[in-house]
Amino acid sequence: MIDVIFNFLIQFDLLIKNNLELSLILYFLFSFLFFTFSLPGSLIIILASSFFFGFITGFIINITTIVLGSLCFFLFFKNLFKKYFNKQIEKFSDKLNTIIKKSSFEYLVLLRLIFGIPLFVQNLFLSTLNISKTKFIISSFIGFTPYFLLFSFTGNQFSNLIEVKEFQLSNILSFELILIFLILIILLLIRIFFKFK
Repeated sequence: MIDVIFNFLIQFDLLIKNNLELSLILYFLFSFLFFTFSLPGSLIIILASSFFFGFITGFIINITTIVLGSLCFFLFFKNLFKKYFNKQIEKFSDKLNTIIKKSSFEYLVLLRLIFGIPLFVQNLFLSTLNISKTKFIISSFIGFTPYFLLFSFTGNQFSNLIEVKEFQLSNILSFELILIFLILIILLLIRIFFKFK
């Protein structure tokens, strides 16, 4: 079974390399639509882009499509809530906006940094808040970048099929990387704390 998967990946990789420009355009559009609808399984999409297109190109595709796709989702649901559920959302939104008013940017980045919250839930939650498109784009870009660098690097490492067979999670999730994420989260929390004071 594993050999069948490896053979499929090799053939698919050759097909992409023989039609690189078209493949890039199609994958970009597919990825954009995938993130616009905030579908589950985004990790596979992120890993696949750098697997087939390399670390830098994969990262650019990943970060661009998730930020633009999330923005489309955010704007659609913001308008939908305003049009049909304005009274119900307004009470919830006012309380949240009051809480995060002083440090809204830090909270937005922190939300993106917390791994495990589905993209659909994040974007739906953000649609209820009173935040600008610019703040949404910048905070999403900053919050997603650390993970996307990691996953793009991982996908690129997978492109050497021999390494896939010998892959271990410890090769990627090193102590230093986890420490960097923790420090980033702690710095954001400290900044939020001092803004409240």
